[in-house]
Amino acid sequence: MAGKKYTVIIIPDKSSGTRRFGIASRTVWAAAICVLSLIAVSIFLVKDRVSLERKILGLQPLQKLLESLGNRIQALDGSLESLQKLEKQLRIMASVKPRDLQSEFGLGGISKDDQSGSMEGLSPSGRRFVNRLNRQFLDLEHRAASQQRAFEDLVSVFREKKVTLAHTPSVLPARGWLTSGFGRRYSPFTGRREFHSGIDIVARSGTPIMAPADGLVIKSKRERGYGNVLEIRHMQGIVTRYAHMKKNLVRAGMRVRRGDIMAQVGSTGRSTGPHLHYEVRLNGVAVNPMIYIVDTPVARR
Repeated sequence: MAGKKYTVIIIPDKSSGTRRFGIASRTVWAAAICVLSLIAVSIFLVKDRVSLERKILGLQPLQKLLESLGNRIQALDGSLESLQKLEKQLRIMASVKPRDLQSEFGLGGISKDDQSGSMEGLSPSGRRFVNRLNRQFLDLEHRAASQQRAFEDLVSVFREKKVTLAHTPSVLPARGWLTSGFGRRYSPFTGRREFHSGIDIVARSGTPIMAPADGLVIKSKRERGYGNVLEIRHMQGIVTRYAHMKKNLVRAGMRVRRGDIMAQVGSTGRSTGPHLHYEVRLNGVAVNPMIYIVDTPVARR
């Protein structure tokens, strides 16, 4: 069979000029094998492409889910930052020293064996994305646990200092616009720089003024320059003072609790318009009322 040949006859359009030549059977078999191999490879590549496209389509929902988780992680991160700010304010209010965050280290995580089993079929970029999400989740888990411990500690402190905290002026007494802060400012009457012993909250005439903490009314009268004045004695040497009221609704000797309505915003005394002048004095010395504030129901101009 090795010497067997095949004769190929080529007949042109015209009857003359017929050509004949022989091809060895070995050559024919080799050509047939090459053709069959190319067909098999083509079929394999087509099937592999179809399978790959199906995998990609199957991973699209997973990719969207991972992106959604990433967005939720960012939102949780913002929430934790807000909680940390609130914690700082509460610690100032309760006179508790700040936490030492450097001593808190996060431990734990997903092992490589667990990850390899859960990331089969993912592309290298997908694996990197999942690893980043894992690190972010671990960080959030640690920070959330740390924040929970911090608030649990604060709750115990607040329980011990419940009476003291109730007498701490931690909210502003009126809703409005903060137009003048504590410290040196230009006088609206003389144009000269002078010390402002409180803050001014502009509001409509008649706006309720509430007690920022529990206390005893020690003054309720009219004074030159300040108009209608109120003074409330709290605890630990703290006294709050209110001026320019339209009307005082409490009298000296009365006890008030945080949130009780004591007066109405007005423009009595030396005033350019309806507003509340609010002071906090510690052992007779004027201090910035904002250092006590946890919630600020006013807007700044």
